[in-house]
Amino acid sequence: MVASKFLKDLKAVAALSLCGLLAACGGAGQAPVTRAPAPQDTAQQSDQAEAGDQQPVSGITEADESPVRIAILLPLTGTEAETGQSLLNAATMALFDAYDPRLTLLPFDTKADGMTTDSAARQALEAGVDIVLGPLLAGNVQIAGQVFGPADIPVIGFSNDSRVAEPGRYIMGFLPEEEVQRVVDYAVSQGHSRFSALIPEGRYGARVRAAFGDAVSYDGAAVVALESYPPDPDNVFEPVKALANYDLRQKNLRDEISALRALRDDVTDEIADRLARAEELEPVGFDAVLVPEGGALLRTLGPLLPFYEVDLGEVQLLGTGLWNDPSLMDEPPLHGGWFAAPEPARPEAFMTRYEELFGSRPPRIASIAYDAMSLVAALSRDTLEEGEERFSAARLTSPTGFVGIDGLFRLNRDGLNERALAILEVSRREFKVLDPAPTAFPSFGYQLRQSVSRE
Repeated sequence: MVASKFLKDLKAVAALSLCGLLAACGGAGQAPVTRAPAPQDTAQQSDQAEAGDQQPVSGITEADESPVRIAILLPLTGTEAETGQSLLNAATMALFDAYDPRLTLLPFDTKADGMTTDSAARQALEAGVDIVLGPLLAGNVQIAGQVFGPADIPVIGFSNDSRVAEPGRYIMGFLPEEEVQRVVDYAVSQGHSRFSALIPEGRYGARVRAAFGDAVSYDGAAVVALESYPPDPDNVFEPVKALANYDLRQKNLRDEISALRALRDDVTDEIADRLARAEELEPVGFDAVLVPEGGALLRTLGPLLPFYEVDLGEVQLLGTGLWNDPSLMDEPPLHGGWFAAPEPARPEAFMTRYEELFGSRPPRIASIAYDAMSLVAALSRDTLEEGEERFSAARLTSPTGFVGIDGLFRLNRDGLNERALAILEVSRREFKVLDPAPTAFPSFGYQLRQSVSRE
């Protein structure tokens, strides 16, 4: 099955443009994207057609001597259908923004299921596609890669799971390793040197833990406290309490008060009374704490830190891209926290435009599909040398990278990606840009310094 709906008015998509459409970066700067004339006709909508006889979406309907057939594998039915449809909508927006008559987008439904993904990939292979966008889930990316790999057809998946990345099978998702490195580097540059972290249990947490240790060590700082917590809001109290060393600090306060009272002196008694009334504990032993969490769990963890006497006026709160959620602006304990993410202007413009077209805001991941499709369009516009392949590894992994909705990025030969991220601060009304994203890869040094763990 393919998408049950596309744009209600594809002419509207072709007529609208988004500032910052993906541009290939030149050695001396970023080259602007050239645009073909606006199309006169629109493609027909697909109506629950089977993957084998789907109606492809094409930027414009003119024939061309060198067509480019692009498969997009997504869960268009099943539990992940809403996300899958949003990704397809975003890719279709990019297709029409490209105004390139040679580009044809062929959607295939994976149903977020391994067997269906394998079948969809084989149908796409039979359709003669040149490159593949998606799938969404890590396991499905791996399955698709096994189908397309022997045919030397590159796959650009939307996962961020480094285990499925390999040469010819790329992942576009935001890597937590890079987000952690960026925010730790910035924190150290601002004078922080004693780090702690609350790490979620599971695969994501293991990746963050490894990246956190590497980044802190590389920057010459120290990890002085580390606790893990389960994915259950009712069971995160003890890990936060342990991280704050709350019981020992309480004991130390009681011991200090008792020692002062034992002196039986008016002055020391007054000091003891003040300490007892204030219940002010000694400072924790760290000056920065990483909380790589999002959603409801982050909303629980944030207030627990000051509850257990972690002074967030003295201890800098740090996060990952999971913090890139505007609803967190309504959480006062998180105000002043730093995290690494793309600068918000372009993604917000994309989200607004998407909402105008489709009536609802897309999930944050939708911009990845837009950028992936725009990358294909950008490479399709280039003039090829004799014998050069349009989607060769050398072209896909251009060392200068590309600029998209989410800023500067590049794909690496090992299938991973690198991104230029900004440092954002949570405030009541906005995510403030404290440190802008770099504009060129040679100008900054927080690329993955060690191979990402694939265990």
